[in-house]
Amino acid sequence: MDGSVQARYSHVTTEIREELVEGLTAIWEDALEARRRMATGSPVAVLDALLKGSQ
Repeated sequence: MDGSVQARYSHVTTEIREELVEGLTAIWEDALEARRRMATGSPVAVLDALLKGSQ
């Protein structure tokens, strides 16, 4: 039996990948919104841009 990561996950379909990306994106957006409610800015440039980018 091939124990490589590729062998283990090569059966994942495009639909499953799309569902995973959608789910993770929703979690990310919820987390970013929760952070925005704490403070609308950040001294970290990348986070600051994200916080101000999609209000």
